[in-house]
Amino acid sequence: MELLIEFYDKDVLKNIVAPLTLRPKKVIYFYDIGMNDMLVFTALKKCLERNIPDIKLEYYPIDISSVDRISRQIGRIIDRNSIEKCALDLTGGSELMLLAGYKAGSKLNIPLLHTDLVNKRITDLEDDSLVAKTVPLTLEDFVDAKGACFMGESHRPPSEERFLAIKEMARFLFKHLHQWRYTCSFLQTVAARTLPHELMMESKWNIHIKNGKAVYPDQEILEMFQTLGFIQNLSVHGEYVRFAFNTIEDRQYCISFGVWLELYVYISAKETGVFHDAKLGTMIDWDAYDNITVAGNEIDVILMDDSLPVFISCKLRDADTAALNELLIAKKRLGGWFSKGIIVTYSKEKKIHTGTYKRAQELGLELLDATDIMADDFGQRLVKAIREHDLVNLKWKKI
Repeated sequence: MELLIEFYDKDVLKNIVAPLTLRPKKVIYFYDIGMNDMLVFTALKKCLERNIPDIKLEYYPIDISSVDRISRQIGRIIDRNSIEKCALDLTGGSELMLLAGYKAGSKLNIPLLHTDLVNKRITDLEDDSLVAKTVPLTLEDFVDAKGACFMGESHRPPSEERFLAIKEMARFLFKHLHQWRYTCSFLQTVAARTLPHELMMESKWNIHIKNGKAVYPDQEILEMFQTLGFIQNLSVHGEYVRFAFNTIEDRQYCISFGVWLELYVYISAKETGVFHDAKLGTMIDWDAYDNITVAGNEIDVILMDDSLPVFISCKLRDADTAALNELLIAKKRLGGWFSKGIIVTYSKEKKIHTGTYKRAQELGLELLDATDIMADDFGQRLVKAIREHDLVNLKWKKI
């Protein structure tokens, strides 16, 4: 295809799926004349060029209040570029833009296309015939097209050979959550007295944390850490305890209370084999072009499910309204309407139908609780929650 015409839309998927699938030599975007931020097209170009290196991109303002003016401008651009191997994608933009596009395309007898983002296909509007199945997208495609950038990960994803040990340790901690809470406080306090790269730890068994509260480790948890390879050389003599973390990553895991649920969800998702992209503890700079490096909220786990982004928030405690709102904002900001949000919380939200659970349903967020987490088929439950998250019906919810 020589030329593909698009109407710019706030939903990033509507701007990039058709060009990345059809791979035209040139793509032209028409945008609302009221838009001021032209950096959005710099972002789109970065996304498209990474996949189609030689693609050309142009963009033109239009008065979206007049079907006639929009239609005539589309006609002028098409005449300038020749109508051979040209197509118009009627997916994004306002209602009047779509009407004007249909009017201009019908008059010039060029293919009028529609991109079905949920069913992942591009069709010809004349006879509803299939033009192409949409290509799979990566998380980088979304972030580039949104004008954002990854700033790294708060926790390095573990290697596959560590998956089994991490899941076993996580399930053990979930079952001993009270003991893990004060053991983690102990480990954080002891580690804070050393340099960040130090692995050897030595301390009194009973210590006081910043608020003056006395804490001590649970010996069974320390022994399990050693059995599964997170610490070594554990020694308890009188009122003193000594041990060494095996690696810097192990140190980071062992001094973070909630990371075990994030790791558990990430590994479970990877082990299902159905998600072609996954990131753990992702930090994003929402504006990559303002010359200011500022990280937005960390997103615990991000998955790609058939080119739709899935944002997962993990809470090793009861979820609350603030957690729901934080996830909803991140989901809408990066993925737009065509994205999914999942709350995984170690609580009994679903079982006792709390207000938080009902609020999650109202916001169009899926929720998995402790019953799901501790189930042997948690990975499949996660897949089911994501796959049965109905975006078509969700658009009629009062969110």
